[in-house]
Amino acid sequence: MDKCDFELVKKIYETDEVKNIGEQEIIIKAVPDCEGMGLLDKREFFIRSAIYAFQKSMPTKFSIEGMRTTTKTYCKDMCTKEIAEDSFELNVKGRNFKVFSYVLAEKAGETLPAMIYIHGGSFMASKAEFYKEPCRYVAENLGIRVFNVDYSLAPENPYPAAIEDVCATVEHLYTNCDELGVDKEHIGLFGDSAGANLAIAAILDNKSEAKVTYAGLFYPCVDLFTQEKLYDWDLSMYEIADEHKELINSRLQLGRADGKGNNELMANIVFAYSGGKYEEVCKNPDVSPVYADLTNMPYTGVFTAEYDGLRVQSEYYSRLLDKAGVPNKHIRYRGVTHAFLDYFGILPQAQAAILEMCDQVRKVWGL
Repeated sequence: MDKCDFELVKKIYETDEVKNIGEQEIIIKAVPDCEGMGLLDKREFFIRSAIYAFQKSMPTKFSIEGMRTTTKTYCKDMCTKEIAEDSFELNVKGRNFKVFSYVLAEKAGETLPAMIYIHGGSFMASKAEFYKEPCRYVAENLGIRVFNVDYSLAPENPYPAAIEDVCATVEHLYTNCDELGVDKEHIGLFGDSAGANLAIAAILDNKSEAKVTYAGLFYPCVDLFTQEKLYDWDLSMYEIADEHKELINSRLQLGRADGKGNNELMANIVFAYSGGKYEEVCKNPDVSPVYADLTNMPYTGVFTAEYDGLRVQSEYYSRLLDKAGVPNKHIRYRGVTHAFLDYFGILPQAQAAILEMCDQVRKVWGL
């Protein structure tokens, strides 16, 4: 797959459509080279149709091993300058995990603000290294340090292990700021999907002196219960053209709250993450942040995909931030589906969303 044309990225980045959806206003970003509605971006369609055809030809039952084998990313290097890379290991309650770091080589000796990235993968799959390219790009674009956490995965390390790992990383950056070259007054978190959930949870559970001052949430999972009808969920909320209907519907499995209960995929995810204690923890604030007191959350950017089952709960979460008085900005990208950051450098929406986040960080931190 070829790298995307940066002119398409710029077109997405530079255009906004403000849309009122009930109690909130969100920013809509159009597909840059398509005027049709209800359609996938042609790059997204190419990617997802190939995957969907393979899945239909070889249907398999859910398994942890299968999810880990098939969870991959295809990110491209979009940096234009040399990035210095390093790593270190942390230990929490006997669990060793690695944290990767990225910084502009020309700034490697400076004390800089830091962003910590937490990858997605349904709490039980993927690796930090799969997302090194968007992390490197943030390091270049903002001129800061970016740390990428290879946290402990479920079900071998169930809740709250991953949250503890992220919290330990925040504390480590703060207490070892001189050694790591980190400006301890400017630490932020960003993550996608399950990683966005963990970013919120780590802010809620943070007991260190460190203060997280920005949160970037890409298509976050914020409600692992979904059954109390805190918000509506219905297919009519998604504008879907007939020619893409089957493929789009296949991408709306996550986060359903339509009164029909969790589907098999969601049920397996939450069962594995909770260590088989789903009923006991599913409404914990650091598992389903829609039940949390959000008044102390930092400025938050929420970046969602038009065709994602989690989109509805993510929008509800933004409304909760509004009600809690937390400054936030919600942006929805048309024509793409869940996990579009997996194709950073291929889908222009992924690069445009990272640029939007960098803009927000720059303004919040006065960079």
